[in-house]
Amino acid sequence: MTSPRVALDLAAFLDSPHAGRSGLSREQERAALERFLSAAYDDLGQAPHLLDGQQLHELLGHVLPGRFGRRDPSIPRVPALLGHYLDHLEETATVSEPFELRQSLEATAGEFVHAAQSGQAHVHAAPTAPIVNKAPKLGRNDPCWCGSGKKFKKCHGGGAG
Repeated sequence: MTSPRVALDLAAFLDSPHAGRSGLSREQERAALERFLSAAYDDLGQAPHLLDGQQLHELLGHVLPGRFGRRDPSIPRVPALLGHYLDHLEETATVSEPFELRQSLEATAGEFVHAAQSGQAHVHAAPTAPIVNKAPKLGRNDPCWCGSGKKFKKCHGGGAG
């Protein structure tokens, strides 16, 4: 069931002059935008006009592809639809970071299409291994590193020094 805020945002867009420009049918636009709005509100807990570029990237590149079937014919046109939705938001709401959102949409569009059509999540980089210090640990009875000739425990190791 669609939440009231998703339904209101969806109706506002579908009644705007920006609807119908994506090359999708009205029903395809409604379904795709409903998925986007639900993901924004439910998964990120954020209204679309308050998203920043990183959140839009996460939404478009990682969350939204899982809401489409791999053979959904509307997938290639979804980025264009979202561009028209951003046009609508800029006219009707105070968008926090419009330039950043546009840049993120442009940069993530291909990632979205690939992830949605292949059914595989996009991975940016392999996790890095933790940094391990390979130098031997200085023991408390070893000579101090400062060259004083005292044991570390009596010099810089916390003893009287």
